[in-house]
Amino acid sequence: MIDYFEGRIVRLENDKIVIDVGRIGYCLLMPPTSIATLNKGEAVQIFSHLIIRDDTLVLYGFLSPNERSLFQLLLAVPQVGPRLALETVSSLSPAQFTHVLNKGDLARLMEIKGIGRKTAQRILIELREKVIKDGIEVSRFLPLRAEQERALQVLTSKSLGFSSSEARRAIEQVQNNELTLEEIVRQALSNMGR
Repeated sequence: MIDYFEGRIVRLENDKIVIDVGRIGYCLLMPPTSIATLNKGEAVQIFSHLIIRDDTLVLYGFLSPNERSLFQLLLAVPQVGPRLALETVSSLSPAQFTHVLNKGDLARLMEIKGIGRKTAQRILIELREKVIKDGIEVSRFLPLRAEQERALQVLTSKSLGFSSSEARRAIEQVQNNELTLEEIVRQALSNMGR
């Protein structure tokens, strides 16, 4: 699986970009709200998800792993295809979606183009059940504070080499918001038994 692309943007359209990676142009469908923040010629890192359908390969791109995780979570809901999942990611940030899910905010989901009452209900029911049954941590979509983000970078650096999900779980267990970067890293390492 292709995890991400790093390269320069050679073309921007309403719902897709073309990124040049080693003189190969990859076309990725992306949330329009994300595309609006990009510029032609800009060097970017785009996180990807590949969908294979019959004789077609479609790449979807996201500016963060959290956006991609939300997209993948939505795809697990029956009757929610890639286009609707992409529209949802474009309309709600991962943190906003988490808030909608926790509140059971049907009305907010129905504001998204293509989502009616039945689909909104299905999303809420399916994802709540999935979160409970499979132990999916919805909190992984919540943004980290600045010091926590820096601690995540330290823990996932080549020198320490922890996976992003393992490091994030350990950082989220650190409750004190007043700690320095070194203290967060130390406590996170302790939480991982290191």
